[in-house]
Amino acid sequence: MKPLLLSLALSLLFTVSATRAEELVFGASEAEAELRVGCLYPLTGAAALWGRDAAAGIEMALDHVNKSYPQVPRIRVYIADTMGKQYRSREIVQQLLQQRKVDVLCGVVNSNIALETSRLAREHQTLFLGAGHSTSRVSEEELHPWYFHLNNDAQQSMYVGALYLKELQQKEDWKTIAYIGPDYEYGHQIWQQLIKSLDRLGVKYKVIDEYYSLLNETDYAAYIEALSKNPPDILVNGHWTRDLVRFIEQANNARLFEKTQFVNFDTGGGYFVLDRLKDVLPENLVLSGRHHVNWPRTDRNMAYVAEFERRNKRLPTFVAQGAYTVFIALAEAWQQAPKKDMASIRQTLEGLKLSLPEDPEGFQSWINAETHQIMQVQAIGRTRAVLSDEDAAHSLVRNIRLNNWSVYYPSDLTTRKLLNGRETRAD
Repeated sequence: MKPLLLSLALSLLFTVSATRAEELVFGASEAEAELRVGCLYPLTGAAALWGRDAAAGIEMALDHVNKSYPQVPRIRVYIADTMGKQYRSREIVQQLLQQRKVDVLCGVVNSNIALETSRLAREHQTLFLGAGHSTSRVSEEELHPWYFHLNNDAQQSMYVGALYLKELQQKEDWKTIAYIGPDYEYGHQIWQQLIKSLDRLGVKYKVIDEYYSLLNETDYAAYIEALSKNPPDILVNGHWTRDLVRFIEQANNARLFEKTQFVNFDTGGGYFVLDRLKDVLPENLVLSGRHHVNWPRTDRNMAYVAEFERRNKRLPTFVAQGAYTVFIALAEAWQQAPKKDMASIRQTLEGLKLSLPEDPEGFQSWINAETHQIMQVQAIGRTRAVLSDEDAAHSLVRNIRLNNWSVYYPSDLTTRKLLNGRETRAD
């Protein structure tokens, strides 16, 4: 399907009632399809943006695969609507496997749905290429041969965040830390992984507060008041998307950021948050994300961002990059696999190297053969009120005021994971 036609189809699809689950199908026709992929993303409701971005990222990836991987069979993609609800996941996976006859499962934004989908993939011995979720449990205690995680997880993001805080302590000698995040799997794991990483790195600190807000809570006044009365040197935030936007707006109005250093190391630096805050984005917040539209300054990343904007009239979120990565990895593994079956594809994915938009010059993302976790360079930036000359001249990033980057490459420490009760490493 042409980009314009797909955009029109998506527009029509998402104008329907948000109370009814939807399905999006594209790629090869049913008769021509040689490889079927079933993805789980929210297509309706408050989280529908992630499904739209995943679809757009997949379409771009398929165009690239068709041009650059002639040996890869024709792919048909089904995107089933999770509506962000865990109870739907088992039914969706069963339908994709039994009715759509998919060869591969992919996607999932919510960590609890990802865990459920991974268990079903293990049960059915079906390849599941995870992209969009953050939980590290899928590649730690619940790891199995059929699951691969193709975006940075909470363990990686928080380890790099701990490295950043260790370096910051050497400059500014901070002593106290507090946390606020959502009261579910993601929010708790972010904090647990950061504390574990700080301890592992030997950082000395004192936790003075720990708060958990309800899902989709809109008023953070009580938390902000408590934090303002006893401000930590470092305030770690685990919110994302609309929750994070609301918290930053309200905390800025209450002048909380004048009393503490605010950090969000997992998704806070993504396009969704920066775009919605635009000119009211406070200065000197420390943010990172799983993909940045203005880092790295490579031809590949700039071309990816520009093409996404051309097709969709907006910049990509991290979910688009994750979905894009799934199909590049699948195509690369298919091309390199000695046998063209799912068992051989699965084995080829272990240790596979990929060239992706988020890779800086001279680096390729790669999949850890033991943990099935993708290894990538991570960048942490600070918000700035004044753009650099390079940013100001670039129309794509004029409103994305994140700069002053600290860049972290995968090392032997960041590749270690608890696997089957033992610590492993890949050098």
